[in-house]
Amino acid sequence: MPREGSRRAPRRRPTAIVCDPVSASPISTLQRLRADHGLKALRYCGVSVVNVTVGVSVLSICHGVLGWPAVGANLAAWMVSTVPAYLLSRAWVWRRSGPHRLGGEVLTFWIMALIGLALSSLAVRAVEEFTSETVFVVLGNLCAYGVVWVAKYVFLDRVMWRQATKG
Repeated sequence: MPREGSRRAPRRRPTAIVCDPVSASPISTLQRLRADHGLKALRYCGVSVVNVTVGVSVLSICHGVLGWPAVGANLAAWMVSTVPAYLLSRAWVWRRSGPHRLGGEVLTFWIMALIGLALSSLAVRAVEEFTSETVFVVLGNLCAYGVVWVAKYVFLDRVMWRQATKG
């Protein structure tokens, strides 16, 4: 309740932006996405930058410097980058704290991470059939994870760490 003499207007709920796929313009769709996801999507991108930097660094060192096969280097990159990705996503992107739920969070996140590992391993193995150049192995890895990236955000946001809707 505002104090007497206070000029602050009462807080209003933002107007919902409805998206009708038949009549929605690209601008209205972007406005809805910005309203629905805004800073959370930017935080997700930030976590992804950290995760990609760590993963690509490990992949490049293991494959390009140490001479490991692409799939082994990809596995090492996945092992090093997945734990920070989970912790940063949970705490920073979706603002979760407290105990980690093994079945509801940890295992689910790791299953999604394993799907990404499987797709990226197939991609780097396919690339290695044509060339052993590390830059192409890294590109194969990035393309595979790019496919998983959007689906993972939607799943984490809508299923695993969905926010309770306010009345």
